[in-house]
Amino acid sequence: MSAAGFTQFAPLQIAGMESLIELGQSLMEQAQKMTRLQFDAGLESAREAMAATQAFFEVKDAEGLAQWQAAYLQPNLERASDSARQQYGVLVETRSILADALKQSATEASRQVQENIDRLVVGAPEGFEPLFNAIRTGLNAQLAAMESITKAGEQITEIAASNGLLPDATPKAPVKTRAPAKRKAV
Repeated sequence: MSAAGFTQFAPLQIAGMESLIELGQSLMEQAQKMTRLQFDAGLESAREAMAATQAFFEVKDAEGLAQWQAAYLQPNLERASDSARQQYGVLVETRSILADALKQSATEASRQVQENIDRLVVGAPEGFEPLFNAIRTGLNAQLAAMESITKAGEQITEIAASNGLLPDATPKAPVKTRAPAKRKAV
């Protein structure tokens, strides 16, 4: 392949790197959210454990033990459950970001392949049209399958939310929809 052949792919590589950097930044934000949730939950848990231990040493009878359980055990269980819901919410957001990135990447790749097929069709000998149509059909089936998988993921998220597995106020990160990669003229 000549040097001119390689230079025609340079804009695609630049656009791909830009998309990869943007995806990396989104995933880093999700990791920061998860780390913050875990850190805050651990800190609160440690504080509660110290208070619960101190209160436990002051228990003198069965009634005091029952009060201690009501004051410390139930709230800790509720806090752990709430923390798990929030972390699950962040994981759902992350899944959405990855699904969108994958879908956009597949759509862009399919578009580029279809453009190249269109260019090949112009110079191809007669009789090759069914082959090119089969490739196009396969690409369209791939995009349809990706769409079905995305919809299934969204339905799972809706079911989880309706069953109370997600926090009521899941912090929604704005999903950045990437514009198709711009090609630079070579």
